[in-house]
Amino acid sequence: MKVFDVFRTYCGILCASLVILVSMPVSAHHGTAVSYEQSSWATVKGTVTTFRWRNPHSALFLDITNEAGEMVNFAIELPSPILMSRSNGWTRETFKPGDVVEFRVHPSRTGAPVGECLFDCLVYVNGELLPSRLPTGETRQ
Repeated sequence: MKVFDVFRTYCGILCASLVILVSMPVSAHHGTAVSYEQSSWATVKGTVTTFRWRNPHSALFLDITNEAGEMVNFAIELPSPILMSRSNGWTRETFKPGDVVEFRVHPSRTGAPVGECLFDCLVYVNGELLPSRLPTGETRQ
């Protein structure tokens, strides 16, 4: 009887450990909706300073002139490299320092100089519209 109780205890510990290990990657992913105003769009125009082609989200940094007339660095959160390349055909060379870009983004809820554009990005680079995939599956050219 004691052998069975020990076995049952170890099985319980093993099962609990497996549940914790399996659920860890799921809880690690985060959503962006809490940080950005998903119901509105803002257009930002500026000069690219840095483009970070990385996972889980790429990032684009621009020098823009804010409403007060001050030069600030604005950060745009973008999809992962694999999504940008598969959906839009964008590469690590799509945005280069010195390019003038215009982006439609979801603005920060706090008013910070950051925005998010994971889907349905309307993007111009040096006056040229970049192709982007719409949520319907169509490609904007």
